[in-house]
Order: sequence, then C-alpha cells, then structure tokens
Amino acid sequence: MSDRGISRWLAILIVLAVYAFFAGDGRFDFRRLGTWEESNYASLAQGFFRGQLNLERWVNPKLTALAYPYDPKAREGIHYEWDASYLNGKYYLYSSPLPALLGYMPLRILRRGYPPDSFVALFFTAWAFLASVAFTRRALKLAGRPLNIPFPLWVLFIGLGNVTAFVLVMVHMYEIAIICGMAMTATWALALLRYNESPTTGRAVWLSLWLALSIAARPNLGVLLIVTAFAIKRTRKTIIAFLAPLAIVAIAMLWYNAARFGDPFEFGIRYQLTHIDMVGRKVCSLCTFPELGRFGNNVQHYLFAPLHIHSAFPFIDANPARVDRAVSWPTPNGMTEQIIGIAPIAPLMMVGTLIAILLALMRGPSDIATRTALQVMCGAWLILFGLSTCWWIVARYSLDFMMLMSVATVVCIETIVTSLRATTILIAPLRAIVAVLACYSIVIAILLGFAGPGDAFKRANPVMFERVAGWFR
Repeated sequence: MSDRGISRWLAILIVLAVYAFFAGDGRFDFRRLGTWEESNYASLAQGFFRGQLNLERWVNPKLTALAYPYDPKAREGIHYEWDASYLNGKYYLYSSPLPALLGYMPLRILRRGYPPDSFVALFFTAWAFLASVAFTRRALKLAGRPLNIPFPLWVLFIGLGNVTAFVLVMVHMYEIAIICGMAMTATWALALLRYNESPTTGRAVWLSLWLALSIAARPNLGVLLIVTAFAIKRTRKTIIAFLAPLAIVAIAMLWYNAARFGDPFEFGIRYQLTHIDMVGRKVCSLCTFPELGRFGNNVQHYLFAPLHIHSAFPFIDANPARVDRAVSWPTPNGMTEQIIGIAPIAPLMMVGTLIAILLALMRGPSDIATRTALQVMCGAWLILFGLSTCWWIVARYSLDFMMLMSVATVVCIETIVTSLRATTILIAPLRAIVAVLACYSIVIAILLGFAGPGDAFKRANPVMFERVAGWFR
C-alpha cells in the first residue's frame, strides 16, 4: 500500500474512532441491552420476530380503558410510552421500520442480544461516512485531475465537519431514524454516480432501490425523486427498471401503514402520545402566509444559526432555536431544542454551494463527477427546504442534508480550483484558505461533540469531560 493509501485509511480510522468515542460516551461501551424494552426500536424488532407489527411492550390497562387516550389531560397519572403511536391497545412507531429491519434484527442474530441505540447509530453513521468517502474518491478519480487538497483532509472534513459528533452523544429513536436515512442517501449518491458513469438498466434498478430505501427511512427525502428523475434516461426499459424498486418499497410501506392504522397514508402521527392531541395537526405545510414566515425562519436557522461561544471547555455550544409559537410545535414549557447553522460550523459548504451555482450557470460541458456533484448538491438543498416547511427545527435534522452537501462541496471546490489554474489567479492562497476552513470545521465539530445536546457528554461521562477540560486550563 502506498503512502497515500495509508494516510487515507488512517483518516478513515480516525473518523470512525471519533464516532465510536462520542457514541460510547467516551467509554467505547456498547454492551447488549438487558431487555428489548430499553429501546423502542429493539421493542419493534422483537415484535417483528414474533410476527406482529406493534412494539413488544406492556400496555397500561388504565390507558386501554380510556375512551379517548389522545387527550393529554385524560392520561395524567397514567404510565405510557412517550411519543409512541397508540391504537387499539398496542404501541407502534411513527418512525420508519427500516432501522429495525437493517440494524436491530441482524445485530440481534449476530450478537445474540439487542444492541443499544448508540451502537446502531454508530453502525448507520459509519455506513453513511464510508459510502460518502467512496462517492468522493470515485468522483475525483473520474475527474482525472490532480487534487488541490490532500484527500485525507477531505475525508476528515466529510466525516467530522458537520453535526454528527454532536448528535451521536445522545441517541434515541428520533436520531436512529434520521441516521438510517443518512446512510441510505449516502448510498443513493454513490449509486447515482455509478449510474451517470454507465447508465445501464441494472444500475437504474440499483439507484432506484437506494432512493426507495431513503424515502422509506425518511419520507421527507422523497424530494430526491425530483433530482433522480432528471438523471434517468428516458427510455421505456430504463423507466420500468427504475420504477420497479420504488413501486415495491412503496407498496410495502403502504401495506405496513394500512395493516397498523387502517390507512395506507397514515404513519402514526395522529396517534402519537405526546403533550398535545395530534389529531388534525399539520406537521409540515406551506399553504398560508404565517407558514411562509415559518419557512423563512427555519431556513435561516438551518443556514445561519450561530454558535454560543464561551470561556469554559468546550468553548462552544449550540443555541436553542427561536421559533414562532403560533405556527410551531407548541411546547408546554416554551423550550426549544438546539440548532446549528451550516455557515457557523461548515462555511466551506456555503462556498461549495456558491461554486455549484456558478458551475450550473456556466452550462458548459461538465464531466460526470461534476454533474453528479451538482445533482447531489441540488438534492441536499431540496431536503433543507423541505425540512423548513415543518413546525420543528433541531440539529439532528441537519444530518438529512449535511453529509450530501459536504461530498458535493468537495467535488465542486476541486473542480473550480483546478479550472483556475489556467488563469493568472494564485492557487496556493486559495488552497490554504480551503484547508484552513476544512480544519476549522473539524475542530468545531469535535468541540461540539464534547458539548452534546444539553451538555449530554458531561452528564454521561463527567470524569472524561473533566480530564479533557484539564488540558485547556
């Protein structure tokens, strides 16, 4: 193996080690669960193993006896599973079943016990990262140009220059579904690149499969269908091959919903047990002027929400979102969750977006790698805009688009810097600026990991936190 190969794999191992560190609370501890009831997804997997679609969970008879269990006041003093969907005396998840099928069930068979949510999150995060690195390496190789930035630095930027470390510190069923979707979209991007490279029928099927699984993991990722539709060749054979996996997965999901709730288009939101009655609630919409205002507020949060900088380790933290209560999730205590804008944590992604727009406007002949990067960048922004129509914003949602945006950024920056070599512009300062910004994102993201949502890392492992904080005193 060459020195370049060794440095590339070293960078990959560093990223995976950082993921394991934060997912394992600094202890690298991923012991099997004592019982599947410790995890909603493990309970769902156990239900699947027993031939049922509901969670394998005890249901309080007092809850079953209620005439209308969705009234929060009626449930006062009664134990129930928070944020689970409840119908006819059974608990369900409104989140995708895909993590149970691809993560918990196989790992249950291999490990003879259910893994903790943190390990499954690590599994899907590693999947997303490795697929993203494979995409970037393949794209840069297809471009056939010398790299302007060392590839190991790009690997570190793709893996760490986002909110992944921050999210991994505290994992519940919400993060599992999102991280699973991130793995599916990263594989979709790689499949899209391979299809653009050689648009065969088989690769159209493969591309469609990962698109379908992305949507199954996170229905909001359906916006990627727009991008993919423009990339697919308009031949009868290709269109049929492309539609087949989408149709199969869609039918499976519709059946799953109908079997649980009697409605193929009901994912369980209306039956969610939370602090408000969810019947008739529109979670995501853009039909009124107030909702348009919410959309603008959400977009600026995802782009520019600033970091809180302070003097004590880890020196930075994420700020709570500022939302309009009239059109947002009505929290009883007025608290919101933390959000981190793209620009404060990864300014290179904003630069990459501007470059992508410039390359698209040039309308010149583009190589396969650049064309695919523009498609992936477009998909990432469509996801961001789609999320911005919803009534809740939080850092973990950024995982839907951040890693896609990072790989597209790498390809776009390499393309534009190489093209500038033919001009009188000095390349060395540009390369230095890009490298500094990439390092900035890596450092900021790791520091955010030591914060975690609501100081989660310090609460989970105060000894390790104080030990690391001591290095900076």
